[in-house]
Amino acid sequence: MLLPKVTPTGDLLRRVVPQVFPRGGVAAGGLHLQPPPRSAGDQGAARSATPWVSLGGVPVKLMEAEGALREILDRASSPDAPPLGVCSANLDHVRHFGVGSRWIGTLDPPGPVEWLTLIDGAPLATEARRLTSEKWPRLAGSDLINPILEGAARQGLRVGFLGGSEKAQELIAGKLAAERPELGVAGWWAPARATLGDAAASRELAGKIREAAPDILVVGLGKPRQELWIAEYGHLTGAKVLLAFGAVVDFLAGNIRRAPVWASSHGLEWAWRLMLEPRRLARRYLVEGPEAYMKLRMASSRDAAFGIVPERPLPISTQSVPKPVPSRAPGSFLPTTDKADVAVVVVTYNNADDVGPLIAGLREEAATLSIKVVVADNSPDERTFIELLGHPDVTALRTGGNLGYAGGINAAVSVAGEAASYLVLNPDLRVERGAVAAMIKRMRESGSGMVVPVLLDDEGGVYPSLRREPGVLRALGDAALGSYVKARPAWLSEMDFDPESYLHGHRVDWATGAALLISSEAARAVGAWDEQFFLYSEETDYCHRVREAGFSVWFEPAARMWHEGGGSGTSPQLAALMSVNRVRYAAKYFRPGRALAFRSAVLAAEVARLNKPGHRDAALAVLNQRRWEALPHATRTTTP
Repeated sequence: MLLPKVTPTGDLLRRVVPQVFPRGGVAAGGLHLQPPPRSAGDQGAARSATPWVSLGGVPVKLMEAEGALREILDRASSPDAPPLGVCSANLDHVRHFGVGSRWIGTLDPPGPVEWLTLIDGAPLATEARRLTSEKWPRLAGSDLINPILEGAARQGLRVGFLGGSEKAQELIAGKLAAERPELGVAGWWAPARATLGDAAASRELAGKIREAAPDILVVGLGKPRQELWIAEYGHLTGAKVLLAFGAVVDFLAGNIRRAPVWASSHGLEWAWRLMLEPRRLARRYLVEGPEAYMKLRMASSRDAAFGIVPERPLPISTQSVPKPVPSRAPGSFLPTTDKADVAVVVVTYNNADDVGPLIAGLREEAATLSIKVVVADNSPDERTFIELLGHPDVTALRTGGNLGYAGGINAAVSVAGEAASYLVLNPDLRVERGAVAAMIKRMRESGSGMVVPVLLDDEGGVYPSLRREPGVLRALGDAALGSYVKARPAWLSEMDFDPESYLHGHRVDWATGAALLISSEAARAVGAWDEQFFLYSEETDYCHRVREAGFSVWFEPAARMWHEGGGSGTSPQLAALMSVNRVRYAAKYFRPGRALAFRSAVLAAEVARLNKPGHRDAALAVLNQRRWEALPHATRTTTP
């Protein structure tokens, strides 16, 4: 790969790279890095033809050290380009961002930060060589940081440091002052973990960094936190390049010794680090590493289809930012005959005391969005309907009985008319200002078919609303451990208890049905809600069908709604219906043998809790299908 003859960065790299990556190929840190080819022959043509590969589902750009440095420094000095996030991928990166991982797709375009992912781990370098028949160097952050700092000093770029302890930062500051006095340091930030986990605090931190005006920000927060933080807040820092370089702060401070040449050149750097930090790294390398390696071997290809465009064409509904609502009383709703940004669909059952606060929150959202609200009332008396009549711009209809949640949604959607998206809400929710706009924004950026918010309880705590696809092992894990051992592997729990899952936007399998924003495109493709699920599992089924239709479901933490829990109530029959509908779901989607195993796991969960109210009825219902007819089901008493 030939460098341009005339560019400041090209001249810089000719000076810097030979010092850090000598012609013998061994970097200062001990990793074997070959210099780029110097001819434009077949080898160079082959390299330029395959710049990206997918390694375990992670899009990785195949580059030599010189090219990577040039791209980073060029971006850092480009005033109009979008910010560039840079990370080095190893097996731990594949575990967090690869196929089947929680954070898969979170770094894919479109987004406010572009990503350059380079090869780090030896297994990834080996896999890249197998795919392309070319040898590619490992470009770890700890190897790239010194030439980047050298280049920044030569070009007059300012560098900031985020992450690491204050003590480590003091050590680095002293070393840089002595060894690189010409380097402009914008600032040092060592935030507490609580700060990084709080959206408002993170935005405030990003604002302080922006005031310091770094061109390059070294982010050493650990994986995956550093990548997730950059993806959400990096563009707010004003930095042109954000380096997600993990432990590089400790390397620069001298707190961690680099592996010797013989270890890194034989792919044993992991063993060296494990020897130095066995307590911290044993799980990563000995437990999680083999699983990530299997992903790498089974899900790698020369085609890095990582989302140059969203996974599906963006729905027409989400291609533009919501605009101020024209000529209408502030906070009022549109009639069903008009097309709106959002058609809110609510199903009520004895919710006379709940609908007022819900509608009040939606009126605040209507200041910037065109919204129409349709409520299907399943209540046995008129109290809820009379309360709704006090809001003449809300379309309220009595269903003439109790159609259940799925039936009520279908009834409301049938009269809601045309909308860019449909927002299904429980009546006992309170919508925080800006929540609906945040969900629409996420849908637009991700091209997803459904977006779900974060749900808060009365005390402001996060309710664990995110779920994984039901399975036999997950049902057994939930049966044996319930909510007592929350830090168990994902394959042993349907519920996602990990607090970090509720801090960052990402794809999910499904979420509780209290609040679901569905694009009009997804709604058309999926069709009506399945009314065999009178109550419970109807959202599991609908989300499954959304994914089956080729759409994704995303969680948006900036959208917050308060769930007061006044919905369907509890009773032994409802507890039995919950378990029976899980069995119905398995019968719909699993093969007979697997469905039977899943049913046995559900039964085991009920038997283990026979001493608690409702579980005896649930166990009997799971055992005997003839009892299902007596469980709550759709009824119609009058003509709606």
